[in-house]
Amino acid sequence: MSSISEHCINASKKNVAWMRKTMGEYYNWVNVDKKEYICPADFDYGNKFYESMHKDSIPLHALHSLLINEWKGDRVLWFGDECPVPEQSSNGVIKTLYEQSAEFGYPGDTFDMICESYRNVSCLFKEAEKNVREEIRYYLEEYRETGRLDHYNEYGIDLDNPYEGLFLKTAKRRMLTINYSKKIYYSLAETDILFQDHTKNNFTDPLPFLMGYGSVAEPGEWLGDIIGVSDQRPEGYSLINEIYVDW
Repeated sequence: MSSISEHCINASKKNVAWMRKTMGEYYNWVNVDKKEYICPADFDYGNKFYESMHKDSIPLHALHSLLINEWKGDRVLWFGDECPVPEQSSNGVIKTLYEQSAEFGYPGDTFDMICESYRNVSCLFKEAEKNVREEIRYYLEEYRETGRLDHYNEYGIDLDNPYEGLFLKTAKRRMLTINYSKKIYYSLAETDILFQDHTKNNFTDPLPFLMGYGSVAEPGEWLGDIIGVSDQRPEGYSLINEIYVDW
């Protein structure tokens, strides 16, 4: 077992005014290295910043299942749709997003680039099957009627064999969320998640705060770091004792 440090993170760079302003902004979990994302709406959750932050939300569980397998070692962020990225940034993940958007022909308009060139891998999860099947049905109807699609095939399906390989994964939370770059981790069973008045927050997972990038939000403290999940304590890493969030 690793030693436990007196480590505290204040994930609250966002205040009440920020929360009000971002009520209309929609977010996805985005993997800039695999060029993939998951959309909370596919799991019948809201896409706004706070709507799938509950520790038992299925989109977060789906994220965990990707982080322990297909997305292991990749750079991931909780990305808002009203947030153009700057041409110059010291953050590696933001720099990569800008370069990708410029190459695609949308310099800085990164959310459009993601929606039109990344794959939405929510379709891999059985928990998203109902909504994804409905979306694919629209694609198939259009394809059969016109022989083409007028919009991007976001799930990256083979239109002649559309459901092959889909809905096979199960969303599952792991006990520990690990920052491999900083060699720290938190556990919702051990780390105190606190409001700014120091009272306990028993329902929020702080990862969206730590990995968030939105229109008026300062970048999360872990933005650009390599994160992962596990049920085993990482040797040589320190447990975060407290994380503060605005909620």
